[in-house]
Amino acid sequence: MIIQLSIFFNTSISLLHNMEKLRGKFVGTLLGTAIGDALGRPFEGWSRRQIEANFERLTDLLPDLFSGGFPAGQYTDDTQLTIAIAESLVRSKGFDLDDLISRFIDWLSEPPIGPGYGCLSSIRKLRTGYSWEQAASDSGGNGTAMRVSPIGLFYHNDISKLIETARMSSIITHSHWAATASAIVVARSIAYLINCDSLDTDDFLQQVASSIESPKFEAYSKNILKLKEFLKMDKNEALIELGGIGIKPPWPNPAKTRQGFIAAYAMSTTLSALYCFLLTPEDFENSVVEAVMAGGDTDTCGAITGSISGAFNGIEKIPVNWINTVVNSKRIEELAIQLFELTQE
Repeated sequence: MIIQLSIFFNTSISLLHNMEKLRGKFVGTLLGTAIGDALGRPFEGWSRRQIEANFERLTDLLPDLFSGGFPAGQYTDDTQLTIAIAESLVRSKGFDLDDLISRFIDWLSEPPIGPGYGCLSSIRKLRTGYSWEQAASDSGGNGTAMRVSPIGLFYHNDISKLIETARMSSIITHSHWAATASAIVVARSIAYLINCDSLDTDDFLQQVASSIESPKFEAYSKNILKLKEFLKMDKNEALIELGGIGIKPPWPNPAKTRQGFIAAYAMSTTLSALYCFLLTPEDFENSVVEAVMAGGDTDTCGAITGSISGAFNGIEKIPVNWINTVVNSKRIEELAIQLFELTQE
């Protein structure tokens, strides 16, 4: 009897520990999104060369560096729309297309902070009564990958549902295949990482690549698997190549690209974010700093990297001063916990 009680007690303690760790990963994912977004916001549109000319290393969330237009820790539409998806999942206890569209329309009144054209134009059409099929932009931008992290959390134990929900969450604003694939890739990455304590890079990349096995995604899937080769390259050269991958002439501008510039194209941003995470998978701070220092679409690359690294490392690996500085951190943490609790029902 004593032995049985001891086994029961130890098992219960282990389960509680695992549950607490998983909860911390949920919180780390959403806070990681907001923090990466806020870290990158002041430098959006800067090249790596410009950032490095002014900062040897980024250590703090900074305010608007020129006009004083926003405080330190202010995130952008990346996090605003991430919150909208999280709130919809919590309210509806799962994916509800009509509820999500309603929340996206409400976002227009917040108002949007630094929105991309694809998202903004599509949601404005939704507000005027267009169906989502009519409203969706044929944009291959990164506006769906940046906001998808709550779906990766909510459906982390149902990969087929995760893939379908990530797809649906994407096509209501972006009909382009690269946007859809990127939303699936980010959501699948998060689901994989919150379920593991140590990282097997080969298996991680294989599982993520296999989530987009459709023939139209073949080139994207191959690029995911090639990230292991990029990890052997010089970091700056790797990010220069990844930052323009999939872009057709006349974009990106070759002169700007050589200075370090992650394009706002879904595939290039997502691959760059995965690369920055894999550079230092157990170091949240370094991963998001590398994503922002890479230049270009710094807020979105930072947000996606932050969501992925936060999923693996949890809240305990995120610098406390960043958590304390980012806007609405308590609300974001509460949402993450609500998502976690729903997945345990």
